[in-house]
Amino acid sequence: MKAVPQRGARLQRPRPLESIADEESLTMADVVLLSGVSTSTVSRLWSDHFWLDRVAGATLQNLVAVIPDLAEYVTRRSRARVIEAALLQCADVGLEVSISELDALMRRPDSGRHVAAVLSAATSVMRQDRRSANAWLTRSWGSAPDVALDALFSSGPSSLLINQNCFLSQATRMVETGTNTSDNSLYSTVGSGILVHKLAKVHGASPITVTDAPQRSSAFLYRSSRIGTILANADVDVARRYAADVRASPLLQRNEIWSLASYSADLAQSTDFSLPPTTTLIDTVEIILHDLEDRNEAYVHYLVTTAIVAVLAHDNGFGTSKSRLADTLRHRIDDGIHDSGVRSACDALLTVITSTGDTGRRDAG
Repeated sequence: MKAVPQRGARLQRPRPLESIADEESLTMADVVLLSGVSTSTVSRLWSDHFWLDRVAGATLQNLVAVIPDLAEYVTRRSRARVIEAALLQCADVGLEVSISELDALMRRPDSGRHVAAVLSAATSVMRQDRRSANAWLTRSWGSAPDVALDALFSSGPSSLLINQNCFLSQATRMVETGTNTSDNSLYSTVGSGILVHKLAKVHGASPITVTDAPQRSSAFLYRSSRIGTILANADVDVARRYAADVRASPLLQRNEIWSLASYSADLAQSTDFSLPPTTTLIDTVEIILHDLEDRNEAYVHYLVTTAIVAVLAHDNGFGTSKSRLADTLRHRIDDGIHDSGVRSACDALLTVITSTGDTGRRDAG
């Protein structure tokens, strides 16, 4: 079943100005009188479902001022048009979008722009337009848009795409034929890293091999491939090797904290990949605490040996949540950890954070 814009159940469908005014018991004469817009203009727009495409800015402002529900309609309709345009692009490249999954995503708060960005990224991948794909993917980096991005790469009933294999094939091709580990631009670094990460989660292995991290881009790619593999395979050895590599590489250490902070939106993405020492990591801490409770044991090993260590190096008080970190660690240990290495790593971190009363801030060097 091909998705077409008018079938999206959660999209705001075009409505004539008359029906919106009628909900407030306003007649055409009322609108003319209250808004000061000429009778001929209001009459021209009154019964037209696509009046919003034809109204002038000043006229729209006057109408919004007198029709209470009009502002909400304009906002929702504007978002719907962005989704409709993205769906048409998908149809042009042969991608079929699941209406039920699109509907589920659109029910989430502030999801419209994220879904549109993800669909635009998919379209660019299908066209092998690397520059555009990286730009859209970079806009989809973060905990908020990741729900839509995950749906793009998910299989089964939660997949945003019906013909997902076609998209995955093109995404793999894009990574294998052109990942540039010497290009440190923001879009190239983050966009390529996202593709590598999501494909590693899908296939259980990275689509490319990153042997070292001499550049920012390859550092981000390496982290992306390792974290994706850890999430897919729950392989503690992968987490252990990544932790050792981070400890040995200042570049990987800086990349780790930048990745955590920018993903959580504690840090705005910047072209120099810098992390100001005054950056607070409140949302980063919340994500880590949630993941510490729910993720597989290999990911827990990554958290306690790498991610949490990076945050504590930036802020020794772990935001204001060091005591919550200790409690969450205790609960995870008490719930039972099967891998002895993961359990030992949790115990070691718990000892460190409970053996000092220092909750003050220490800036990253």
